[in-house]
Amino acid sequence: MLKRYERTRALVEGDPALARAIVCEVEREQGAEALVVLDEPREELVMVQARETAQGSLFFLGEALMTSCRVRVGDEVGLGLVLGSDRCRAYELAVVDAAFSGADGDAWASRWDAALRTELARIEARDELDARRIATTKVDFSTMDVLTSCSELDGTSRTTNGAVDEARIKRPQPADGGEGR
Repeated sequence: MLKRYERTRALVEGDPALARAIVCEVEREQGAEALVVLDEPREELVMVQARETAQGSLFFLGEALMTSCRVRVGDEVGLGLVLGSDRCRAYELAVVDAAFSGADGDAWASRWDAALRTELARIEARDELDARRIATTKVDFSTMDVLTSCSELDGTSRTTNGAVDEARIKRPQPADGGEGR
């Protein structure tokens, strides 16, 4: 069976119809009285942390909009968190989280495992294709030819090792024709 992270990834990044189908089945089987919305879906701002690569220290990158929802299915509480504004998706994730965490969690997991794995495989294939497309634009700076003429930029030229060719530098002349200071 899939881990919680894998299941959530399939539901968040995958086809929204899969999450809706699971929620419809949970609502149908559990009944309206067993499913209680504790916190209506709502948008919130959260601080996004990032790690600085040179020293490894944490810092706050900025704020991000997220949507959260809490529900109870039977005796289990589920939490749905989505980056951005998507109230339906937050509700669906909360219901799935509660249903899969409850006493019948293994039954739900085995029932939906194949569909979730298929969706996860589709997501991973899409990500692999994106990675291959991005890799085609990669530049290897260690094998690039060095610019041989910078005359358009600063009137100098550079040798293949990047040293400035002093003979080609155009120095500004003072207006009075003298050497200046």
